[in-house]
Parts: sequence; structure tokens; C-alpha cells
Amino acid sequence: MILSPLPQYEYCMFNKILVAVDGSSSSIYALDYAANLANQNNAELKIVSVIESIPTFYTAGSGTIAKQMYEITEENYTKMHGEQRERLKVKYPQLKLTTLIEQGKPVDVINEVSSDSDLIVVGHRGLGGVFNLLLGSVAKQVVESCTIPVLVVKEKTS
Repeated sequence: MILSPLPQYEYCMFNKILVAVDGSSSSIYALDYAANLANQNNAELKIVSVIESIPTFYTAGSGTIAKQMYEITEENYTKMHGEQRERLKVKYPQLKLTTLIEQGKPVDVINEVSSDSDLIVVGHRGLGGVFNLLLGSVAKQVVESCTIPVLVVKEKTS
């Protein structure tokens, strides 16, 4: 995936950029966009992944299933963060990059951890229809609830 370089400015538009990543292709595309933007602005990039809490009525007994699901998801996110960090460091060697894995409702966590950021970047899957009507997209919820600028990146389709 090749992104066009952004125009150079004499000043930095952003100092800290937060990007929410869940491992989907649209979130990785948003990550690439955010990394390019951070590189152009000499900004810090924070990658956050959120493990959604599993309601207790979905878990049987002592919550062992919920704990195992959390551990597996955390392990997957940790691996993904390492792979993305390595990939981005090759492309942008000077990029200041941190990663964070949190548990909770994605929109709440993103709001919380973005308090020191100038921009939030999220991907958009474009699922729409009944699914979006019933659940709403995280991107939409972030746009509606956050107090700092939000950039929603739609993945290009061929």
C-alpha cells in the first residue's frame, strides 16, 4: 500500500496523534495513514487497541471463558503491535511510536487515552445497513463523542 506524501508545512499541525487499531484491514489502513501524517508533522504516534469487556451473562460459571478470551485477545494485540511497530520503523525510522492495550468500551477508552492528543484517527469498515443501525460504528461514536478532531479513514477499494 502506497500513500502519497502529505505537503510539507513550516509548522507542525499535530504533535500527538492517536490511532485506534483492531487488526482489521481498515484499521491497518488508518494506521498507515496516521503514521504518514505523524511522520510529516514530526508528531508522536500512539497506537491503541481495545479489548471489549464481555458481559457476565455471556460467561458461564466463574468467568474463566472471559479471562481466557481476554488473554488470547491481549496476546494477539501484543503480537500485532510488535509487527506493526517493526513495519513502521522500517518505513519511518524517526517515528516516535507508543502502543497501548486497554480493556473497556472502545469509544470510552479512545476518549480517555486521547486526552493529550491533537488528532484521533480511526478506520471505517463501511458495514452500514442493519448492522450499523443496531450497533453503530465505533468511528461514528468517536466522532460524536470526542472533543478533539477525528479523522475517519475509509479504506480504498479497487
